[in-house]
Amino acid sequence: MTLLARLRSETRAAHRALEDDLGFLPGTITPSRYESVLSAFLGFHEPLEEALTASITAHALPWELSAGAGRLTADLRALGWSPERVASLPRSSAPDVRALPALIGALYVVEGAKLGGRVITRWVRDELGPAPVSFFVADGDARRGFRRFGVMAEAVLPAQDVTAACEAANRCFARFQDWLAVSRDVDDPQAPVSWKARR
Repeated sequence: MTLLARLRSETRAAHRALEDDLGFLPGTITPSRYESVLSAFLGFHEPLEEALTASITAHALPWELSAGAGRLTADLRALGWSPERVASLPRSSAPDVRALPALIGALYVVEGAKLGGRVITRWVRDELGPAPVSFFVADGDARRGFRRFGVMAEAVLPAQDVTAACEAANRCFARFQDWLAVSRDVDDPQAPVSWKARR
C-alpha cells in the first residue's frame, strides 16, 4: 500500500466528519455563509501555513507550499472586507508540525483539500454568480499535484513513521473541525452588507 493510500484509509472517518460538519453543499451556499466559511478557513490556514513553512525549511523538504492564506485574504477583500477587518479575525493556534511525521500528516490534509476545489468553485458560482474563488482554484492540475506530494512524502518519510503521520493527519482534521465549531460561535458585529446585495 502506498503512503497516500494508507493516509487516505486511516483518515477517512475524520475527513468525512469534517465534511459533514462543514455542510458546505449546493442549496446551502448564501453570501453570508460563504463569507463565514472563508473567514473560518483563513483563521485556521494562516497559522498552519506559517508552521508548515517553517518546518519545511527546517527539514529541507523539496516542497513549496502554495499561499492559501493569501488567496483567502484576497477573496475576502474582493467581497468588500477592509484590511483591518481581515486582520482582526481570530486565528487558531498552530499545531506542532516540527517533527517530520507531523509535517507530512498536516501537509496531506492541506494538499488533499485542493482536490475538491473545482467542485466547490462550481457550486459557489452556481449559487452566487461570479464570486471570488481564488482559494478553491488549485494551482494547475490538483490531482497531479497531489500525486507529486505523495511521491515526495514517500521518498522522505521512513516506513516506521507512517503510523505517526496518519495520527498527525487525523489530529489536523479534528483540529480543523474544532476550529469550525468555535468560529460558528463568534458573533461579528462588523459584518458588511453582503457581496451579493452590492452586485
